[in-house]
Amino acid sequence: MDPVSPVILETERLYAREFVQSDAASVFEYAGSIENTGFLPFSPEPMEEVVKYVGRRLADQIESPRRQYELAVCLKDTDEMIGAMTLKLSEDGRQAELGYVFNMRFWHKGYATEAARGFLKLGFLGFEVDRIFAWCDEENTASARVMERIGMRREGVFKKDRYTRAFAREGWRSTCYYAILKKEYLMALPDGDYSPDGAETR
Repeated sequence: MDPVSPVILETERLYAREFVQSDAASVFEYAGSIENTGFLPFSPEPMEEVVKYVGRRLADQIESPRRQYELAVCLKDTDEMIGAMTLKLSEDGRQAELGYVFNMRFWHKGYATEAARGFLKLGFLGFEVDRIFAWCDEENTASARVMERIGMRREGVFKKDRYTRAFAREGWRSTCYYAILKKEYLMALPDGDYSPDGAETR
């Protein structure tokens, strides 16, 4: 099968492409589940809100200059959408925020780590940013492990800095922040692996 929209990057088992309207059903499968969204900054979303969300992703694609690259992550073998990853560029384009969410049916297979490595490459070698950062709830150890596996440093913890909902319970939550500099990323690459190929639109 062929992707339904332009591919932005590829990894060994995955590719990331632009959203299309028909992705709403796949998004709803994880965005409508409290188990899937428990640590995320939104509650389970009804389908009508998911449709609006996909519409916003379509609008991102025609912004100029474009700052947000929120892409659908799909399996190469089946073209099934399994989650989404984001690079949100700062106004000056010098740094970016990394974000991700995956359908829990595909957890514990290394997909989030694999895709996140691809997005670091997109950010540092494709967009040439100087710093990429990310954050997670202090109790979201699975997300923290993804950041650590891709070489991010834990920069600190903001204690009780967000009043939000986690697994349907409202309260003050603490946030862990991670980041990696371009220099750190490049130093960790195998010799000769400095090409942005695969990190830009084909």
